[in-house]
Amino acid sequence: LTRLVDDLLDLSKIENGKLKFNYCEFAFRPFIENAVEMIRQTHKDHHIRLMGDADAIICGDPSRIEQVVVNYLTNAIKYSPQSREVHVITELVGDQVFVRVKDFGIGIPKDKQASLFQKHFRVEETSHQFQGMGIGLYICAEVLTRHKGTYGVTSNPGEGPEFYFSLPVLPEKPVLSENN
Repeated sequence: LTRLVDDLLDLSKIENGKLKFNYCEFAFRPFIENAVEMIRQTHKDHHIRLMGDADAIICGDPSRIEQVVVNYLTNAIKYSPQSREVHVITELVGDQVFVRVKDFGIGIPKDKQASLFQKHFRVEETSHQFQGMGIGLYICAEVLTRHKGTYGVTSNPGEGPEFYFSLPVLPEKPVLSENN
């Protein structure tokens, strides 16, 4: 219920241009480890496997990016009721850190995938089976866009989807020698 109220408040703030962000520099690896561990603690009957060793410094709002990770993971758990396995894969590609969340649930028809991040969109085939208002992924898209990130999903029906996002990393600062 708290999450629903928070999402509704965020939706209102987005629509009014008042969604606030508190940007700072932070290390990505400990951040993603903590976010995954938080979901592990609240979903002890699921095995959430964190793979990859992407580490970089990013500039963003940690609480808003955590909101994206939590939404992706809770959706993966919610929409894969027959599976107890969720994979979180991280990798550093060029100047982007990528996060992929893969579940082993029902999958998403190709013709619905492009609409998933739109406000109030719900896949008709699942709307009677799973509760929701269709705003979580919309909020994720807004957060990621404000961070100059990308997002999306790949899926085949009958196979679990893989939701992903990327965030730009900060360039490494040069190490100055004592002579500089």
